[in-house]
Amino acid sequence: MKTKKTNWMFLVIVLFHVGLSFLVSFVPAVYEIMQNMAVNIVVSEITIWLPAVLFLAVGEPRSAVCCGLKKVHISTALMTVLFILLLEPLITVVNALSMLVTDNTVAGISDQIIQLPLLGMLLGIAVYGPFAEELVFRGVIHRSYRQRGNRLKALLLSSLLFGLMHMNLNQACYAFVIGIALALLVEATGSILPAFIAHFCVNGLSVVLMYIVDGLSAGAMEKILEAAESSISGEELLAVICVYTFIATCSTPLAGCALAWIAGREGRGEEMRELWRSRRIKGDRLMSVPLALGMLICLAVIVLQLIL
Repeated sequence: MKTKKTNWMFLVIVLFHVGLSFLVSFVPAVYEIMQNMAVNIVVSEITIWLPAVLFLAVGEPRSAVCCGLKKVHISTALMTVLFILLLEPLITVVNALSMLVTDNTVAGISDQIIQLPLLGMLLGIAVYGPFAEELVFRGVIHRSYRQRGNRLKALLLSSLLFGLMHMNLNQACYAFVIGIALALLVEATGSILPAFIAHFCVNGLSVVLMYIVDGLSAGAMEKILEAAESSISGEELLAVICVYTFIATCSTPLAGCALAWIAGREGRGEEMRELWRSRRIKGDRLMSVPLALGMLICLAVIVLQLIL
């Protein structure tokens, strides 16, 4: 898909997402429907994958091959799990840092999630959501940008869009880090399947932990959720940041080693070296008016949430 078309697609996704938010806010019937968490998850993801499917189908059906659904070795899939688990401390640090200025968005809706069966939430949050988002952000946007020359810029920009699309500061921060990790997996394997596996692990672990916390005593759960939702830099939050920063300094280099192993296993070691060298390539311009407008809308929503 051409860059200009990809940028228009992102803008349409943003408009779909914002339009749904307006309907929820101002149409009581829609608000009531979206209070059902299962419906909320399904409809929210539709606003992401439906525009992508339409853009792929209209006028350029062969571009669907850019989705990169290439098979990988089983050992690669297993090492992918280790890779993302080793990055969890870094993700936790970024999440905690964002909580110094804003609430933990996922913790705020955890009470709604745990009212539904665990299997259903795993299917919705850890399977359906990651599949839709990987199809769009790594399968279409990242692969479209990387064809323009500067692969490192493509990786960073597609990851930034992935973060902004969450439209809240807390998730945008750690989603940007996760997006980089997932795009690196795509570069290391030439397939979005490992990115989907890693995304499944991140979301699945989060969901399972919610249900584990729910199994604790009511007092313990209330204390944990209160700490998770806190937006001030209390001693406990600072302690978490310090501890996980130390852990992340040890685990993140190991994650890098796992990524290098994955690239070697898939015969893409040279591709990964070229990724860094591509920073010197000017490449085609990726930014355009539709993309800038989509990013500004996302930033405006994020800022408004912080103010209000």
